[in-house]
Amino acid sequence: MVDEEKFYPPAIRRGDTQYGEGYTEALFGRLNELDPEYSMMFQKFVHGGLYDRDVIDHKTREFCAISALCVTGRFNQMRSHFTAAASYGASNKEVLEVILQMSTYIGVPSVLEAIKVYQEWVSGGGAMAGYGTGD
Repeated sequence: MVDEEKFYPPAIRRGDTQYGEGYTEALFGRLNELDPEYSMMFQKFVHGGLYDRDVIDHKTREFCAISALCVTGRFNQMRSHFTAAASYGASNKEVLEVILQMSTYIGVPSVLEAIKVYQEWVSGGGAMAGYGTGD
């Protein structure tokens, strides 16, 4: 049972669906150690708020996240969103296509960096990575 003083249950449910069991609890546990108030705001706004909206489907939402992370150079964080996209039915080919489409907006050198992270993720069997895993 989730400690509702430290964790917002809808955020944990969404995170378990997107990233796999335990990832978001670990993520928010780390944030709780630093600042419990910020952790709860983050949980309610992002995972239990924006990520739970039904205006667009979750696979599309993850494609948006991958694009934004690629464009802003947050390549390492893309891995968790590759995993989330896959959890919502995205194929590896679709995820790669999202990255390739960014060539127009950020240039080939940045896209090559994103492809490198993608290839590492694929060769690792799509293993989860990110702040909730300690990476």
